[in-house]
Amino acid sequence: MIIKEKYSELNPFVRSTLSRLVEEQFGHVPFVQEREWALPDWVLAKYEHGEIATVCHVVLRDVSMDGQEYKVAGINNVITPKSYRGKGFASQVLREAEMFIFGELDCTFGMLLCADDLLLFYSRLGWYKLDEYALYYHQPTGEQRYDSNVMLLSPPEQGFFFPKHIHLNGLPW
Repeated sequence: MIIKEKYSELNPFVRSTLSRLVEEQFGHVPFVQEREWALPDWVLAKYEHGEIATVCHVVLRDVSMDGQEYKVAGINNVITPKSYRGKGFASQVLREAEMFIFGELDCTFGMLLCADDLLLFYSRLGWYKLDEYALYYHQPTGEQRYDSNVMLLSPPEQGFFFPKHIHLNGLPW
């Protein structure tokens, strides 16, 4: 079962569990440690035997792309604890997230900031990598440029969009 909850309404135990999972997965990564990150607006979680088997965070934001504002669902912290890996749970949660962001949330695009080793995984789910772009985001020290992979997800009825200039208009996710 996949549950969608507003992050602000999570009970303290679930919030603590999510914080622990994020720390275990990304806490050792210097790039992550050196930045301030946006809090999610939504959490999608698949539960097995009362435990989180996979989780995905969604950050809602109006993002500037090539001078236009678009309602974007930023996907981050897609985490499957080791004991649940290899069962397709992350793919299930991301398919549910796709329906959620284009249906219930009425977003124009999904966007994620992606490590090299995950490009193939996300591309199998319909995400496409942007090339030749400049992406900027906020930090307490000022505006920063992101120098890694950015992927977009478009609704099935819409074609691909390859913006050259992107501003997250806030913290990265």
